[in-house]
Amino acid sequence: MRDAVDKNGTQPIRTGVKSKRHRLEQHPLLFPEMSENPWLTGISKRVQSSKVANSGLQNLELCAGGGGQALGYEQAGIDHAALVELDRHACARLRLNRPEWTVIEQDLNTLSGLPFKGVDIISGGLPCPPFSIAGKQLVIRDERDLFPPMIRLVDEIRPRAVMIMSF
Repeated sequence: MRDAVDKNGTQPIRTGVKSKRHRLEQHPLLFPEMSENPWLTGISKRVQSSKVANSGLQNLELCAGGGGQALGYEQAGIDHAALVELDRHACARLRLNRPEWTVIEQDLNTLSGLPFKGVDIISGGLPCPPFSIAGKQLVIRDERDLFPPMIRLVDEIRPRAVMIMSF
């Protein structure tokens, strides 16, 4: 079967569009092979933390961002005491995708560690610009330096483990 030809005798640039649209309309997801993605909401299946045996450990996630690291903890069977993030859009996304998580929208400089006494793990992906060449290496003179508040929280909470990453 030949593609349609216009009045000038040339074939259209886009051919087979209907068949592609039909294939997309059959599946409510753009990429059906990714239907097991735990970050998708709505009609997709979510990976439930009950699939992994609970380890009995609890994590306080600082600078949680979009929750990638928190998802890893969840898949390892580690519960979350809370996820702390300053960006309101990231907090909204975390609340939408995991309504059972406690998400705190707050600056680490003002966060008290006392309510989290007894947490097993403190983890966080702190921003690296205060230490990078691109960030002018201002270190303690840079308001984005979150290492002092992180260390203060570790001192207040006294967890069994600490994981600090810098991005």
